[in-house]
Amino acid sequence: MTRIGVLRWLRRRDPGYDVLRRGLRLTVVAAAGLFGGTYGLGDPLLGLYTLFSAIATGLISQLPGGPAQRIRALAVALPVALALVTLGSLLAVNTWAAASGMLVVGFVVAFASAGGPRILGLATGLQLFYIASSFPPYQPGALPSRLGGVALGIVLLILAERVLWPEPGPAGYRDRLAEASGTLADYLDLVAELPSGDPVDDAELTRRRAAASRAVAGVSLARFPPTQRPASAGARDRALRHGVILIAQILAQADRLRARSTGIHDEELTRLLRRVAHLMHSAAGALAGATAPVGEAELARLAAQIQHGYDHPPIERTDPARTVHLLRIDAIALRLADSVRTFGLTTRIADGLKPPPEPGPDDLFYARRSAVSLYWQQLQLHLTTRSVYLQGALRVAVALTVARVVAGFLNLNHGFWVLLAILTLMRTSAVDTRKALRSVLLGTLLGAAVGTLLLTAAHVPELILVALPVMMVLTFAIGPLLPQLWGQALFTVLFVLVFVEVGPANLEIAGARLLDVAIGAAVGVLAGVLLWPKGGSGEVRRSVAQYLEMSASTAEGVVARLAGRSVDVDVSWRRLVLAEASFLQYQSERHDRWLPPVDWMAAVVAANYLHLGALFRLRRGAAGRLTRVAGAADRLEEYAGRIRRGYVDLAHQLHAGHLRRRVPAPAPPDDFTDEVQAVLDAGEPPSAVLNLVDVEVWLYGAGDNLDRIQPAPEEFPAADNSPAHERSRADAHAPADEHRRLRGRWDD
Repeated sequence: MTRIGVLRWLRRRDPGYDVLRRGLRLTVVAAAGLFGGTYGLGDPLLGLYTLFSAIATGLISQLPGGPAQRIRALAVALPVALALVTLGSLLAVNTWAAASGMLVVGFVVAFASAGGPRILGLATGLQLFYIASSFPPYQPGALPSRLGGVALGIVLLILAERVLWPEPGPAGYRDRLAEASGTLADYLDLVAELPSGDPVDDAELTRRRAAASRAVAGVSLARFPPTQRPASAGARDRALRHGVILIAQILAQADRLRARSTGIHDEELTRLLRRVAHLMHSAAGALAGATAPVGEAELARLAAQIQHGYDHPPIERTDPARTVHLLRIDAIALRLADSVRTFGLTTRIADGLKPPPEPGPDDLFYARRSAVSLYWQQLQLHLTTRSVYLQGALRVAVALTVARVVAGFLNLNHGFWVLLAILTLMRTSAVDTRKALRSVLLGTLLGAAVGTLLLTAAHVPELILVALPVMMVLTFAIGPLLPQLWGQALFTVLFVLVFVEVGPANLEIAGARLLDVAIGAAVGVLAGVLLWPKGGSGEVRRSVAQYLEMSASTAEGVVARLAGRSVDVDVSWRRLVLAEASFLQYQSERHDRWLPPVDWMAAVVAANYLHLGALFRLRRGAAGRLTRVAGAADRLEEYAGRIRRGYVDLAHQLHAGHLRRRVPAPAPPDDFTDEVQAVLDAGEPPSAVLNLVDVEVWLYGAGDNLDRIQPAPEEFPAADNSPAHERSRADAHAPADEHRRLRGRWDD
């Protein structure tokens, strides 16, 4: 019965037995390296470094993907590990040289993780290669044994990944995106039939919409561990990230189209939407590898149909209100079609194909850049103290350097454990670091006590030989499934036994381990408190606020440009990169209850909506120009200004860290239909009228998004009960009736 209970627990904690298989592979490599080097080759140092190399890359590192991806990551790590061991061995000549090297290596390796998940997963393990070799004794003559052990450990791990209990790789992010886009395509199939005049099953439409919403939410990067995100600077990963932004926009556009397409009959619009749905299916199949990449001809046909829609919109001159209603539907549908076309292009980029150049701002520029330039650009974007990657790299580098100095001047026999404790303990925020502190210290204390008992009882050396493989299995295969306290205890016992095996038995080893971990924990906690203690929680409000403000200002500038004014606009991706990085880190931390109670994901989506919309309208160039007849463009400029002021107001409150008042979504121009009629009466072409409606629709959507970011009025936090505050609350609710009236007219 006990065995059945253990198996049931194991299946619950490790359903596919992936952790168990990896642990057993690592045990075989570690035992073969340690015993083979110590007894087979008569070189205990080589055996120790073989064991250490396997643990650093196979346990402490987080290798992403399936066996093939892990093997590639290990192959890349091998020369870097050899270089770091060489550097550490040469700088071990004195404490200050080793500490200086630690500062540089600690920062460079940690900051390089901004380049992608593979580097991020290997960062901690690579740091350990320098750390282990930088401690006394200074023995350059031992370098061949150290390098041989590192090379042997990684090579054995590569071979084990290939031949020992290989497990199927997890579903990659691309597969999940393919599934989500296929579900979204099913929803678009029914949305396409709404303007056809044929009956559409409302229940099925609602079911597909709910499935599409779940699928799109399921591919949010925040839902994936850092090592499984397509976060590298390479064109393929950037295309996948771009695709995630696009499908969120596509779902929102489809919802808006669904809400307004009831009761109309438009065969041309139906043909456009059917082609859109078909292209979405093609893109999903290409991502899944089930079909060939989306063809250029298919993309060109959709582009031509979009252009035709802008050139020949539906106009009913006898009924201005209906004309505006139909034009709004067309504007949403055409924007939806362009988003799907761009998504199709991103799937081609994900397959390694380059899209043709397009006029205007190029949001697919990454497909035409070299990998080196893309990685350099991504690192440059994060070379600011507002980047969570730079903050994290500085925090770790300073903590490791201080710990190396302390260990050196205290002449700690096993100073390596001091720095290992920092890497084990430190989190991206001081709160999370303090939370991990108890488990690390108690686990080490428990492991040291058990290790001491084993050493006291093990009078026969052969018992250590038997106990070591058992402890390897428990540490590598079972430890990752246990709470951190127990994993830390197992790791401590294992290393006590390892150092007894490669050196003379010494009861002080367990106590030294405990002391070193305590020193490392103290340094790590101190660094976490002094250097950006709030982590992503402290940065997300600044970076998201700045992205919102920049996107809203860009939208206002684009409207002014379309109205014929000479205005500079910022359409760079820097604010998006910083906001996305801080948001993703914030999602992995304990949330700060003092942050403003807004929907941070909705805020990023709202900024994306403005940013992508600005790029799209700039790409249209002269074809998207707004006519100034009857002052229609002036009214849209004024509307864009009110949108910008609303977003800036909210952004300033977020940046300050406190919501003082609710920012209502600005109402659209109340006489817009009359202005459209005046433009038509002036003899302007239908395409010019559609441009006006297109911008109005875009700005109206931005107002909707502004509402979604903030808590509902009845949930809005009250700062105080002072008269000034009461006036502020009244101001937030005063425009509500008028605002609902005007926006209700828009929806009708």
